[in-house]
Amino acid sequence: MTGFGFLGHLCEMLGDSYTALIHKDRIPFIPGCEAYVEEFYITAAGQRNRNHVQEKVKFGNVSFAMEEILFDPQTSGGLLASVAAADGPAALEEIRKLGLPCGIVGRIGKREGRLAAVVE
Repeated sequence: MTGFGFLGHLCEMLGDSYTALIHKDRIPFIPGCEAYVEEFYITAAGQRNRNHVQEKVKFGNVSFAMEEILFDPQTSGGLLASVAAADGPAALEEIRKLGLPCGIVGRIGKREGRLAAVVE
């Protein structure tokens, strides 16, 4: 596991030809962590991740807390995977059978502006 967080790993996966549209409401996280972020319990590694990829990401109506959650290395960005849209439901079913939380958090398309957009 590396410490690049969700957005760091996402940007690495995209390369130069693709853009990701991520829906903030679909991102799973531990209940209560937003409150800790708002109290500024944030990590230095999360700030390094922000500095490294913030120019590649566009946020639309996203709270500071959610931004920090997505930059934080504790978000296990290494568990992020991309599959063809047609294969998504079957992949989710297999993961759920293992008792693991999972979900489709966005979609990948041809490059448009920034590498990633996180929206409502």
